[in-house]
Amino acid sequence: MPAVKLSLSWLWLVPLLPGMTVCALAQIEADAQCEPNALINLATEKYDTSIWFSLDRYRDLESVCGSGPNSDRYRYALMQLESFIGNHATALSYMDEYLGLSPNSSREFQSSVTSVPAVAHIVERARDHSIVMINERHHASSDRLLTMELLEPLAEQGYRYLAIEAGWNGDQVNIRGYPNSLTGYYVNDVVFAELVRSAIKFGYQVIAYEQEDVQRNSEDTSEMNPQERREWWQATNMMTRVFDIDRDAKVLFHLGYAHLHESRTDYWVPMAHFLREFTGLDPLTVEQTDFSERSRPELEHPLRIRARELGLLGKEMMVLVDADGEPIRSRANTDLAVFGISTKYENGRPTWMSMGGRRQPIGFDTPECAKRNCIVEARRAGFPDEVPFDRVEVVSAERTTLYLPPGEDMVVDVMGLNRSTLGTRNLRIPAP
Repeated sequence: MPAVKLSLSWLWLVPLLPGMTVCALAQIEADAQCEPNALINLATEKYDTSIWFSLDRYRDLESVCGSGPNSDRYRYALMQLESFIGNHATALSYMDEYLGLSPNSSREFQSSVTSVPAVAHIVERARDHSIVMINERHHASSDRLLTMELLEPLAEQGYRYLAIEAGWNGDQVNIRGYPNSLTGYYVNDVVFAELVRSAIKFGYQVIAYEQEDVQRNSEDTSEMNPQERREWWQATNMMTRVFDIDRDAKVLFHLGYAHLHESRTDYWVPMAHFLREFTGLDPLTVEQTDFSERSRPELEHPLRIRARELGLLGKEMMVLVDADGEPIRSRANTDLAVFGISTKYENGRPTWMSMGGRRQPIGFDTPECAKRNCIVEARRAGFPDEVPFDRVEVVSAERTTLYLPPGEDMVVDVMGLNRSTLGTRNLRIPAP
């Protein structure tokens, strides 16, 4: 997705019209900076070099773009950039600023409920399906952990494809064996990158199925609205890249939000519905965006609040089932819903960065960051193009915690927000 930089310098060449003040002209430039395409271009500028390249300038736009008609788009892009540098709590907070309270519903369950571990429940249900779909909130790195934990047990059932909405077709990730910045935008998140790495290690073929630019203007979908067109092409791409080739394919999907809804509405048809029509297969759809944590407990779904009060939530992701063993759902058009974990922090980092034992916390000295904001990235030695194994912002501190794989030689770069290199060090992470 090459970025096209939007130049605003021409505004200062326009002569003032009668009655127009310098302040009014400045407001025109401010409005132009907050225009959706300008925000997208800035957020993705030089993404192939550093996914967070524009973060400092994005933050500087808070007073200009933080309110007004495009404030939602601004905050969505900002929280995405914040999530890329490990600022999980900040990303959740930005989302909640315009989400507000969760949908109003009863805080009482209609019958007695118990909780069961989500991974075990999904694995058992998956035996009766050939398609499993897990959704995510794109700004919440922790939403990738569930799919990561499903990789090994589903591989044992014959699942051999990991389909990711976040990927870009044509990248040679399966041959290369690891993701780089061109594998996909969201894949630049360190947890998403580990999901892709783990999938390849377990024998999955990673499939990118997102709608491509050439497909947006195809006559095949000219009568559909833009969202429905995207859903149709996503399902079509999965057919041509997997199911038309391997009729017995078992596929694990990781996708965003409502693409896994199984029912059509009056104004759009979700991808999962198209795929079910195309394949004749009933997917197991797992919703995890509704019952997951928010920036503050009081903003969470009323049933999550009640489940916490009843002691039904623990250290792992859970599914709640009623007295008949049926899962508690947030939506009628998905099969089950997961109650995600509540983040615990140590030394300012989410402890789920251990990723089920794939990482261990390592103290790392950052004297370069004592009086400034820095970005610290850790990669495997010899793989300079690989998405980092960890990435964190250090704010005026001489030490941070990195989550790194045991038994690996790592190269750690300490950079300023302008991507200037402040220091590089080699680390050998001891084997367990």
